[in-house]
Amino acid sequence: MIDARISMYRAHRNKSAMDNNPTTVIESLGVYLPPQSFSTSEVLLGCKNEIRFPLEKVTGIKTRRMAGQHEFSIDLARNAIADCLAKSKYNPTDIDLLICCNISRYDGPDLVSFEPNTSIKLRKYFGFTNALVFDITNACAGMFTGIYIVDALIKTGAIRRGMVVSGEYITHLTQTAQKEIESFMDTRLPCLTLGDAGAALILEESLGNQAGFQEINLQTFGRYSPYCVAKSSEQGGMIMYTDSVNLTDVALKAGAKHAINVLQQAGWPPEIFQHLIMHQTSGMTLNSARREINFLLKSEICHDGNTINNLEQRGNTASTSHFVAIADHIRNNRIQSGDKVVFSISASGLTIGTALYVFDDLPDRMRQNIPPNPVRHSGAEQGATLQIRPNTPRIRIESVGTIPKAATGKKNSMELLHRASTTCLKKSAYQCSDINLLIYCGVYRTEYLLEPAYAALLVGELDMNATTPGPDLKKTFAFDIFNGSVGFLNACYVVQQMIAAGKCKTAMIVAAESENNADWYPDELVGVRETASAIILDAHPSDNRGFSRFLFRCHTEFIDTYTTFCSTRNIKPYLHVAKDPNLEELYIACILPAVQELLQMEGLELNRIDRVFPPQISSGFIARLSESLNLPLERFVDTVGEGSDLFSSSLTCALDYAQEKGLVQPGDIGLMIAVGAGIQVGCAIYHF
Repeated sequence: MIDARISMYRAHRNKSAMDNNPTTVIESLGVYLPPQSFSTSEVLLGCKNEIRFPLEKVTGIKTRRMAGQHEFSIDLARNAIADCLAKSKYNPTDIDLLICCNISRYDGPDLVSFEPNTSIKLRKYFGFTNALVFDITNACAGMFTGIYIVDALIKTGAIRRGMVVSGEYITHLTQTAQKEIESFMDTRLPCLTLGDAGAALILEESLGNQAGFQEINLQTFGRYSPYCVAKSSEQGGMIMYTDSVNLTDVALKAGAKHAINVLQQAGWPPEIFQHLIMHQTSGMTLNSARREINFLLKSEICHDGNTINNLEQRGNTASTSHFVAIADHIRNNRIQSGDKVVFSISASGLTIGTALYVFDDLPDRMRQNIPPNPVRHSGAEQGATLQIRPNTPRIRIESVGTIPKAATGKKNSMELLHRASTTCLKKSAYQCSDINLLIYCGVYRTEYLLEPAYAALLVGELDMNATTPGPDLKKTFAFDIFNGSVGFLNACYVVQQMIAAGKCKTAMIVAAESENNADWYPDELVGVRETASAIILDAHPSDNRGFSRFLFRCHTEFIDTYTTFCSTRNIKPYLHVAKDPNLEELYIACILPAVQELLQMEGLELNRIDRVFPPQISSGFIARLSESLNLPLERFVDTVGEGSDLFSSSLTCALDYAQEKGLVQPGDIGLMIAVGAGIQVGCAIYHF
C-alpha cells in the first residue's frame, strides 16, 4: 500500500515537473517575540476569582510572551518586518503588495485602531513606496488568507512579490478575562491560553515547482461562526467567548477530512511529509486531531516524530502560530531544507484549510544568519508601475443589493448586511450556494466585533455552503478586507485576480457600517450612513463588460489627516474621530493625479467617460470634484443627497441608483473613484 502511494507521488511529481508551473515560495521569514514571559501559574493567579483547573496540563502551555507594556500590535508587526527584511535579498521598494493580517488592532494603551489601517502605517514607516496595501481580517487564518491572495496575484502576473505580516497583541484579552472569568467552565477560559508574537513573510515566484506551496485550499463553514467571538466587553476592554467543546469537535472532523482530501488531490501520499503543523491551540486538541487523521487513514501516519507542538513556551499566538513554530523549529534543527510540510489551518469562522509546502534552502539560510546580497535593479525597473497582464479577465457586477434610504429603527450591522445580501441574491441568476468567495469590506460594526471575520458570520446567516461538505462539494471562502472606504475597490481588484488565477468563479462583496457612538455619545459621530450593500461579480461571457483596470495610490504625507480609534477602558467604548478641516480638499487634490494616471494607462481621454461614480461623501464634495476634473456635473452620479457619507457602500449605492434611474446604457464607460484615510485613492474603469 505504501509503495503504491509513493509511486503515485512520483508520477505526480514527474507530471508537475513536465508542466513546470512555478509555485509561490517563502523568500524570507521574520519573527518577533516580546521579551516579557509569563507562566500559566502566574496567569491563573492573576484571576479575580480562583480558577481550579489544570490549565497547564491540559493545554501543554507553560509560559507565553506578553506585550502591552511598551509594545503593541503594530510594534510586533514592525519588528517582524524588520527581521524579515534583514534576512531577505529585497528592499522595501521591491515589495509590490503588503497585506497586514492581525486580529488585534491594539496599537497603544487603550487604543484600538480603525483608520487609517495598519498596512499603510507600515508602508510609510519602512518605505514600501511601490506596494499596494490593505489589511484583512480572518481570525487565526489571517496569514494564510494573505498568502492565498498573494499567491493568486503572483500567478496572474499582477505582482512579482508580496509581504504578509501579522502583529498579534492578543493578551489584552487575557487581562480582561482575568477580571471576568467565574469558573473553569466559563466560555472566556481560552483567553488564558493566548500569547503575543509578530511574523512576516516575503513571497515570490519560485524558479520551478519543486519547492514552495504545492496547494493552498481554504473554505468557510459559517454555521459555526458563533462558536468563537471576540468583541467589546460589557465590563470594559475586549473579550473572547469560545464554545470550546463544539468548536473543537467540528474543527477536528472537518480539518482532518480536508487535509486528507487536499493530500489526495495533490498526489501526496500521507507518508511523504516530514512535518504536520497545525494551528497551535492546546496539546489536547493537537493530539485529538492527530488521532482523527490516523483514524480516517486507518494507519498511524501522524505521530510525535512528525507533529510539531510549539505550545510549551509560546501559547496560542493566533494568526502567527504556524510561522512562529517554523522559526522555532528551524532554529532547533528539526526542520531541514527540502522538507515537506502539511499545514492544517483552523480559525473561528469556522475557516478550515490545508496548505502543502516544500522548503527550499530557507532553513539553511536562516540558520546561517548571513545577510543576503541585495538584488540590484536597472533604472528602468526601479519604481516601475506594475501592469496587469492583458489576458486578465474583466469582471462584471452581475447584481446589486442595497437598503432603501427610508429604512428606520435600531440598526444592527449584521441585520442590515443580511437584508442587502438577500436583496442582491434575489436579483441574481446565481443561487446562494454558487458563491465561491465572500468578502466583507465594512469598517464600523456593532459591538466592535473583530473575530471572526464578519464575512464568515454572514456565510452562516445566509446558509451559504455553511456546514461541513455535502455531496455536491460546493464551497465558500470568506474573509474581510479592512481598508476604510477604499476597501470596496480593493475587494473588487482581489476578486478580479482570484477569478484570473482560477481560485473562484463567482464572488460577493458586502459592506455595512454602524455609528458606534450613536447610543452613548450621539454628539460625536463618524458621519457615516448606517446602511449596507452587496454585489455579485463574475467573469462576463463576452469578455468585454465589467472592470478592466484598477489603480491605487497612497499619499502617506497626509496619513494623520483622518484618524479613528476606540477606547475600551470604560464600560461604554468610545470611538475617537479626528478630521483635518481641509480633508475634502486634500482628497480632491489626491484624486486628480490618480484619475489622470489611470486614464493614461487605459488609453482613454476624460471626455470618453460617460458616467463618474465618485465617493458619496456629500453633494457638495461631488460638485467640487466635478469642477476640479472639469467635467459636467451631469455626468456624476449623486445618490448621497443631503444624507450622511455612504462610505464603504458609496460605489454600490451609486451604481444601484444609476441603474434604477437609467443613467447607464450598454457600451457606456464608467469611472469609479474611492478615497479614504491614509490618504489612499482607488480608481477603476468599468465597461457597461
